[in-house]
Amino acid sequence: MTALRPSTRRSDRAIPRILAVLIAAAWLALLAGYAVAVELASAARPLVATIVLLFAGLASSVIWLNGIRHLVMWLTGPIWSRMAARNEPRRASRQDEARVALLYCTRDDFNAAALRRSMAQQHRVTTLILDDSADSANQGIIDDFAEEAGCRVVRRHRRTGFKAGNLNNALGAILDDFDYFVVLDSDEVIPPDFVTRALSWFAGDPQIGIVQANHRAWRGETAFTAAFSGMLGSHISVAQPARSHGGFSAFMGRGAMISADCYRAAGPIPELVIEDVAFSLEARIAGFTIAFDRELVCMEDYPIDYHAFRSQHVKLVEGTTEFLRRSWRRILSSPLRPSEKADLLFEQTMVPLLGFSGLVLILSSIVLTAFGGGPLHQPLWTVLATGFFAAAPLLPETVRVARRRGLFRALGFLALASALYSSTLLVTLRASWKVLLGQRATFRVTPKSVRRFGRWWETLVALRFELGAAGVATVVVFAVNGTLMAALPIAGPVLAAVGFASLGARSLIPADDSDDAASLAIGHGTTRWDR
Repeated sequence: MTALRPSTRRSDRAIPRILAVLIAAAWLALLAGYAVAVELASAARPLVATIVLLFAGLASSVIWLNGIRHLVMWLTGPIWSRMAARNEPRRASRQDEARVALLYCTRDDFNAAALRRSMAQQHRVTTLILDDSADSANQGIIDDFAEEAGCRVVRRHRRTGFKAGNLNNALGAILDDFDYFVVLDSDEVIPPDFVTRALSWFAGDPQIGIVQANHRAWRGETAFTAAFSGMLGSHISVAQPARSHGGFSAFMGRGAMISADCYRAAGPIPELVIEDVAFSLEARIAGFTIAFDRELVCMEDYPIDYHAFRSQHVKLVEGTTEFLRRSWRRILSSPLRPSEKADLLFEQTMVPLLGFSGLVLILSSIVLTAFGGGPLHQPLWTVLATGFFAAAPLLPETVRVARRRGLFRALGFLALASALYSSTLLVTLRASWKVLLGQRATFRVTPKSVRRFGRWWETLVALRFELGAAGVATVVVFAVNGTLMAALPIAGPVLAAVGFASLGARSLIPADDSDDAASLAIGHGTTRWDR
């Protein structure tokens, strides 16, 4: 087994600092090159254009820094693997007497097949279904399942605090009855040896408070999931190992085991939309570490269509912005190592900041076009650098697709995935502003079924915010510049959103039984998630 946790070796602790210096050096070199390029040609430009270019440079620098960091995390994968092997705690006993509860969270999205597979553990467990469902029919289905499978159902009268409130309600009643708790999402399947492996880590290192498993997504049954589900596994496999050793190791909110001692010391779980990151912070402040076991693979659903993806993305943006707004002072004043503070703040800040950087670049392009030179007012190399680093987080999955399906399929994936994330620009900005202006983040349950539209205009109604905002912006840009081409950076992502929404609603493909059968055979190194 290979778990990732903060290293105790002095040489290992130096590696993240060295890499941070290299990241900073590369970023500063790009900034210096941009400043020189702008300065050399400033005499030939109006002052306003030079000022706009400086703002464009700041926005580009955010994208560069994020891209450089992702590239470094990806390219240094072998370093984190060797570090994990050196810091692996001694294999301990299986803790056969440990009392373990599976906490299955659901809210009108109960998945009996997933829960049944997760319950089939090698270690004896007690399963509790934490049911926040409002639909009486769903409650009835859960009650029938619980009676047949021998589960306990926990419901509450006041559904406050989102998922965290649901967990706290249950844990407050059963905390003294169990030693460890496994948190499951409704669509998740954990392998049969999940509890046994996690327990061995707790026995080997009493400082561990949470053992977090790796995650991958099913290939799915729709064209949307078939195209994009691999991104989940690629992202986690790159980011989690690097962050676990070189930054802040985080609880992901599902597929994880929490010790009762950790919950007593760090709990209750903060009742925020992204309760996982918030509880990770409290666990670290309480002195516990969070181990990431990349060989312990759980499977879950990927958003089934564009509307589910969009809903999940908005939840992430609102939740991250709210956590950052509420917790940045606590992070800075905490006893965490400087590398953990920097990584946690960077990871959370980038979610809304990348959206605002994209907006600044679009506005800069529009203003520069008004001066007659268009976006080529910027040095060409900076435009290419921004595009490359914007796509950097997608490169691990692009390379994986290339190895399995060829270069042309990989390039097609890269183009589609870039368009997918670009299409969320306007809803990212709206979600960020909503929370920054003082409103609370909204907890959204990701839809589990395809959103079908009987008529074409229903798709347009569903995307009315993006279409309305882009329409107004296009009119303004045309009035200022006298051309519709200048509005393409705004209209393009919205048209992509319309295309993805229409594709996801209509292009249902048959499930591949052989793929599903292979995927369900969850094991270490054998889980199939390729296409």
